[in-house]
Amino acid sequence: MIFTILKVIGIILLVVLALILTALLCVLFVPVKYRAVGSFDNTDIRAKAHVSWLFHLFALHIEYAQETDGYIRLAFVKKKLFDNYEALDDDDMDEAAKTETEDKVSENTGDEPKTPADESEHVVDEQTENESIAQNPNEQRTVTDENQHIKQQTKPTHQKTYKKPHKKSHKKQFKDKSEKIKNCIYKLKREYSDERNKAAFLHLKKELFIILKRICPRRLKLTMVYSTGSPDTTGISLGILACFPVGYTNRWRITPDFESEKPYAKGSFDIKGHVIVISILAATLRILFDKNCRRLYNRISR
Repeated sequence: MIFTILKVIGIILLVVLALILTALLCVLFVPVKYRAVGSFDNTDIRAKAHVSWLFHLFALHIEYAQETDGYIRLAFVKKKLFDNYEALDDDDMDEAAKTETEDKVSENTGDEPKTPADESEHVVDEQTENESIAQNPNEQRTVTDENQHIKQQTKPTHQKTYKKPHKKSHKKQFKDKSEKIKNCIYKLKREYSDERNKAAFLHLKKELFIILKRICPRRLKLTMVYSTGSPDTTGISLGILACFPVGYTNRWRITPDFESEKPYAKGSFDIKGHVIVISILAATLRILFDKNCRRLYNRISR
C-alpha cells in the first residue's frame, strides 16, 4: 500500500517536472514570429502588425488606418486593446446640461418645450397678455425662486477643480537632461580611452551586433513610386537609396518619377521575421558574466 502511494506521488512529480521542462524549452526555443504589412500614399498610411508565439496560441494584433484597433489573445481568450469612441467635449456637455435645466424648468412651470414656429405663431393676442398680467405676483415669485434653485442644482459638474501639479519649466527640464547626457558621454569617453576597458567595449560591440542580427527581419520587401518635385533631387535620393545593400538583398522595387512637379510617395511594404529567446538570453548572459564588462559598469555607475 505504501509503495503504491509513493509510486503515484513519484509519477505525479515526474509529470509536473516534465510539464515545467516542456514549458521552459518552449519559451527558450520556440520562435516569436512577427509580421507587418501596409501601404502608404503620402499621409494616408494603412498598416497591420501581428506577433504570435507557440502556434498562434498567444498573439498580438494591431491595425492602423484612420483609427487604431487591435487585440491580444491568450489561448482562447481575446481582449481588445483600444476603445474607439468619441468623448463629449466641454461645449457639448454644457449644451446637454443647459437642455436638462430647461426641461426641468418647463416641467415645474407646466410649459411646453420650445419648438421652432412661424411668425404667425409668435403673435400673442390681447387676451393672453391680460391673463398673464392678472396672475398673482406671489405665485410668480415662487416659481422664479424654484427655477433658480433648479438651475443651481443642475450646473455642469464636469469642470475640473483640482490644482495642477507644479512642473518644471521646459527649459529647465531640457537643461537637466542635456547635462545628464553630457556627463554620460564624458564618462564613456574617459573609460574608452583607458586600455583596460577597450576589451569590454569590443565585447559589447560584438554581442550587440549578434542581438541586432537575431532581431532584424528576415524579409523586408518594399515597392514604392516617389518624386521630390524636382528631377535633380529625385536622382540624388535614388542614388542614396542605392548605397544600402539591404535593398538588393530584399529586391526592393523603387521607381522614381522625374516628370512630376509635386512631391509624393506611394507604395507598400512587407516585414517578416522571428526572434528566438535563447539566442538573446545567451548574448545577455555573456555580457553579464564578462569580468571586463562588469568592471566597466561599476566604474560608470559610480
